[in-house]
Amino acid sequence: MALACGPSDAVALAVEAERAGFDSVWTTEFSWRSATVPMAAIAAATDRVAIGSAIAYALGRSPAILAAEARDIDELSDGRLILGLGSAQPARIRRWLGADPTDVPAQVAEVIESVRALWRLGPDPVSYRGRHVRVDVEATPSAYPPRRREVPILLAAVNQRMLQVAGAVADGLIAHPIVDGPALRELVRPTLEAAAASAGRATAPAVAAMVIVVVDDDEEQARRNAASQIAFYAQHPAYAPLMDHYGLVGASTSIRDAVGHGDWEAAAAAVPDPMIDRLSVAGPAGLVKTRIGERLDAADCDTLILHTPSMLMSDPGARASGDPAAAYRSHVSRLIDAFADALSPRRR
Repeated sequence: MALACGPSDAVALAVEAERAGFDSVWTTEFSWRSATVPMAAIAAATDRVAIGSAIAYALGRSPAILAAEARDIDELSDGRLILGLGSAQPARIRRWLGADPTDVPAQVAEVIESVRALWRLGPDPVSYRGRHVRVDVEATPSAYPPRRREVPILLAAVNQRMLQVAGAVADGLIAHPIVDGPALRELVRPTLEAAAASAGRATAPAVAAMVIVVVDDDEEQARRNAASQIAFYAQHPAYAPLMDHYGLVGASTSIRDAVGHGDWEAAAAAVPDPMIDRLSVAGPAGLVKTRIGERLDAADCDTLILHTPSMLMSDPGARASGDPAAAYRSHVSRLIDAFADALSPRRR
C-alpha cells in the first residue's frame, strides 16, 4: 500500500491498513513532502506492518544524514524499515535538490554503498571514497548500535543504467507503476540478472512492483482517475523507451503536448483505454480484487504495492470540495476496505 500524502493522513491510513492485514505501507517524496518524516510517524503508531519509502530521494541529502534518518526509523519501528531510494528526473535533481545531475547512476550507486558503510558507524571509523561521494567519520563509541546489522536498500529504476545499478548494488528493485508484468519479464529481469552476475552476486535483487489501483463503484470515474495518474507519469521523456515498447508512442506524445499547454484534463483524456487496462486496475471493489489477483498471478515480482492515484484531477469530489487531500483519503480507505476480508488472516 503506497501512501502519497502528508504525515497525519499517512499515519491514520497506515494504522487502517495494518488493521486490515496489509503487509507493508510505503511513503513517497515530492517537492512539498518528505518520505522519512511520515515513515517515522508510522513507525511510532504501528506494530507489525513493514514501512518502506517508494521513494526517498537518494540525492539532495548527504549519505550521513540519510543513514542517520534510516537508523532512527529502524529503531523506532523495531526493525521494520525498508529504505527505497530513487534519483528523480535530472531537471528536478538540479532545481529541487540542488545537486549535480551528472552521471546520476554512478552517484546513486555510491550513495547506497556509503549508506551501508555508515549504517555500521560506532567504535570504528567509517571511510568511503568514491568518484562522487566521499565520507570520513571518526570513531563514535557513544553511538547507539543499529537495530539490525543490515537494512534492506531498494532502488527505483526504469531505464538501463539505473537497472544495472540496482542489479549490482541494491537489495531490491522498486519497479515504476508504468512498468507492467510483461515489461518486468522482458526488459527488467534480464538486465537485473545480467548486472547481478557481472557484479559476482549469486542472485538478482528482489522486485517490488507497483500498480495503480482505483476503487470506485462508478467504473468510468475510476478509469478517469487512473488515466490522470498515468498521464502524470507518461508525460516524462525519460519513459519514452517504455512507451515505445508498449506501442504507445502516439499516446505519450499527445499526453506530453497537452501537459506542455497546461491542460491536464486533455492529458488524461489522451490516455487510451488499452493504456488504462495495461497500467492500472480501476472499478468497483469486486472487479478490482479479481483483476489484482490476476495481476499478482501473472506478475514477475516478489512484492506488489498498490498505488492509489494522488493526481485526482478528474475526481468530482476533489473539485467540489476544494480539498484533494480528503478525496485522496477516501480513495485509499476504499482500497483498504476492498481487501480487508481477503487479508483478514493476517490481522492482529
